[in-house]
Amino acid sequence: MISISSKNCIWNWPAIKWVGILSLFLSSCDLPKEIGSDLFSVEVGLNYTDSLSIQSSTVLIDSIYTNQTNTFQIGSYQNPILGTVSASAFTQIANVDTLKSKETSILDSLKMQLVYASYVGDTTKMQTISVYRLKDSVSRFVDYFNHSSVGYDPTPIGTHSFYPRPVKAKTANGDSLKFDTLRFKMNPAFGRELLSKYTDKTIAAGGPGFREFFKGMHFRTTSDARAALIGINPIYSVMTLHYHNPNDTLKYAVNYYFSLSTALVSEVHGRFNQINITRAGALANLKKPGDRVPATQTNMLTYVQSGTGLATKIEIPYLLNLKGKGNVAINKAELVIPAADSYELDKVLGSLSLVETDASNRTLRNSYGLRYLLTEGGTGAQTSTFNFSNKTYSFNITTAIQNIISNNRKNFAILVTSPLTTNSSGFSRIIGENVRYVPLDASKIKLKVYYTYVAK
Repeated sequence: MISISSKNCIWNWPAIKWVGILSLFLSSCDLPKEIGSDLFSVEVGLNYTDSLSIQSSTVLIDSIYTNQTNTFQIGSYQNPILGTVSASAFTQIANVDTLKSKETSILDSLKMQLVYASYVGDTTKMQTISVYRLKDSVSRFVDYFNHSSVGYDPTPIGTHSFYPRPVKAKTANGDSLKFDTLRFKMNPAFGRELLSKYTDKTIAAGGPGFREFFKGMHFRTTSDARAALIGINPIYSVMTLHYHNPNDTLKYAVNYYFSLSTALVSEVHGRFNQINITRAGALANLKKPGDRVPATQTNMLTYVQSGTGLATKIEIPYLLNLKGKGNVAINKAELVIPAADSYELDKVLGSLSLVETDASNRTLRNSYGLRYLLTEGGTGAQTSTFNFSNKTYSFNITTAIQNIISNNRKNFAILVTSPLTTNSSGFSRIIGENVRYVPLDASKIKLKVYYTYVAK
């Protein structure tokens, strides 16, 4: 700890925040005796410390929202520390252009084109993707979580075995990727069923009528658990019905889209991912929300992972020791959280957020959703972008620390989570967009505090 202090009227550092307090005692440096300097002494100074004791652990937090994410997560992969992650997708689909087939129209094919968006794991393992028909609808207005599910018919309407080849091209430096497309044919019987719907104008026109007739699709794969988890981009993916008419040389096609928008609604279709994980080792004890594994049991590493509910809890049990026997004003408090040396560049979380918690290890909530730490001078959530130069996440939490000091709260605990977002109603929540993760070096987490003190 570094301390710069002064007594009576000799100032070696401008303690700006406490000028008002000092004015109660000192009207000028020439009149100390008139206010009774022989009865008391005032010490003012600026301190800095980064040696406060910090305790951290990995916790399993409440359910993670996975609806309306930007990718379908399909497949599975194995991480030696975090466990085996598997995922599947539930989605609506519909046509925009009206189906104009005839009674005599002949099916050529029903083709699925799924555009890769990301991948993690071993792409040399074969996978078999299966597409199922939903029995119940998926709604944009329902919140779905990583454990949610919707009923589906067990008979697939499409299957395909393949080796994932997600990357079509890289730039010279390898920083930019051009993703490929997974293509396969759906079952002809399903194609003929779609072709026959020309008679029902409501269904043939697409939109709500079609979504009522065809509730949606469920995608999942079977593979070695150590295979790859694949992200699919729903915006560019499409299913296309190809057909022709007898004695007609023209070929006809109708596209069915997973992502639709209108001038009034940014996204018409509903979708969500189901994400499951089987843990091993020390983290196997994380079985229900609120479960906690101290960093001392995981080689002083803690974890944050999107999609599976892993977060890092940080506690500062002796924060009030800053006060000593005087009054304290926090000039700046910066929480610096370093990634462990074992972090993987292509899997690391680009940003993290801070959410309030307590002894329950759960995310605390209010009428607006999660109780998150505010940005300094703003109303948004505290979020830090990963600094690739020094491999850290840094948060300015000055106001939060000052509130702890001012209200004499004996404990300070927060959750470091994957990034926050808000739903259409403005409620804050954590979205499991993917399964990216970051290991954090618990032994090097620091709270850097600059504070002004006044002691008598």
